Amino acid sequence: MSKNTPPQTDSNIFCKVSINNDGNWIYGIITYINLDKNIAEIFLPARFFKKYLKEGSKVLVKAINDNNETLFSGSITRKVISIRKQAVTIQLDSIMSFENKRNYERFYVNYPCKIRDDSISYMATLADISFRGGLVYTENILEEGKYVNLDVYLNPTMTLTFSGRITRKLKDKNRGYCYGIELTKIDEENSILLNELIECLVNKREQIAYEWKVFKRLKYAIYAISLLAIFMTVFSIFLTEVF
Repeated sequence: MSKNTPPQTDSNIFCKVSINNDGNWIYGIITYINLDKNIAEIFLPARFFKKYLKEGSKVLVKAINDNNETLFSGSITRKVISIRKQAVTIQLDSIMSFENKRNYERFYVNYPCKIRDDSISYMATLADISFRGGLVYTENILEEGKYVNLDVYLNPTMTLTFSGRITRKLKDKNRGYCYGIELTKIDEENSILLNELIECLVNKREQIAYEWKVFKRLKYAIYAISLLAIFMTVFSIFLTEVF
């Protein structure tokens, strides 16, 4: 494990979770982590608990703060959704921490796209995006430093197009090749579309923070009602005995 791992904490840490390396990411909040026991608890949206989250599933968790990006891997050992808790417990297998040198936040997506290189085009998958470019997976071999055009199919009627330069290339054993593409040119119409997409992804991330806030308020309200009910019961018994 890395020496630069975060300390044990009970504070909330925003994160992104991928289940069984399916390419999709769920926004969550790390509500507890203990590096001595290699255990973390993560609050996740309630809609994923019934079918998507299963005990034994392999997970990747990315937590980002101002200075570091931390990657956790492990498996779900327990999931609980109740009035008291809405979280999965993860047994951590490995933890890696990296210095965060990114000027723009990356948002994890899963869009089909096309890489156009002169007169040739390749089908690919866009795995993340920012204001400065994105990360794509494809089975085709491309050269580092090459300039390409990228068509990202956001939905059947909307395509985001920009030009970029391949800045890095990695071999992925499951998904072919991974390419980092730095955005070098984008027209006004697509720039507006990119800004709208990033805004939508930011709002999606904020939804989990709002759900966590509502869940805590509801939990504390139920605790307060329960204590009041106990008090009223004891008080009623006391009055009955007195009179």
